[in-house]
Amino acid sequence: MAVFPSIRPTGRSYSPGQFPTKTYRGLSGATVKRVFGNRSFGHVIDLQFENISDVNTKAILDHYYGQFGNYARFTLPDAVFSGISSELKGVLQAFTSILWEYAEPPQVESVFNGRSTVTVRLIGELDYSGA
Repeated sequence: MAVFPSIRPTGRSYSPGQFPTKTYRGLSGATVKRVFGNRSFGHVIDLQFENISDVNTKAILDHYYGQFGNYARFTLPDAVFSGISSELKGVLQAFTSILWEYAEPPQVESVFNGRSTVTVRLIGELDYSGA
């Protein structure tokens, strides 16, 4: 199992996903909702790496190519969660069985010679391969 490069992001945003639900609407307009599981899916994390070296930029791009874009899933290292409180870190890492994949290719903006800003969007799904 591959691991995302151990680079501390300068910014991150996280969405915990949604639960598998289905809404049924009758002809009268009445609705009934059913939930089909107790775990959310479609977690999203956006990572921003501002003014990182070209070596780190290359590490992120090499990882992307090594995963064949969004084909292969991977785990996130502790460095991705560094700099946030232990309470929030616990929430973000609560589901240790989440595997991540690229939602889109990394966006690279050249800032100046040898420095770039990279934005990465990842989608996380629960790993049921061992269940």
